[in-house]
Amino acid sequence: MLTRDQALHHLHLAQEATREEIEQSYRRLVRRYPPEFHPDRFRLIDESYRALTSLSFVVETIMTDRDQEHEANLAQRVADLSPTAEAEDVARGVEELRRMMLYEALWPQAHSDR
Repeated sequence: MLTRDQALHHLHLAQEATREEIEQSYRRLVRRYPPEFHPDRFRLIDESYRALTSLSFVVETIMTDRDQEHEANLAQRVADLSPTAEAEDVARGVEELRRMMLYEALWPQAHSDR
């Protein structure tokens, strides 16, 4: 199985690529390297796309995204909701936001019906 870095490399994408950028790159590369003429290259492109868009990858990304900027953004969102919150409460709030993001990623319709 490919790592995230390998998959991004095969699709010529940066670390912070969005879902839309992943799909655009995939479509562009598939047109450039069709399976009939470039079976090995197409296999790498397709495998990379599947690795980056699979449910397990989405779940892993949401649950393990611990970069400082992302953590600061989540902590700021919690602090904005409760300006008097203690650091421990902010940490719990960040974890709750993670769970909500995971829920939304797994069941988008159920989340929008709330």
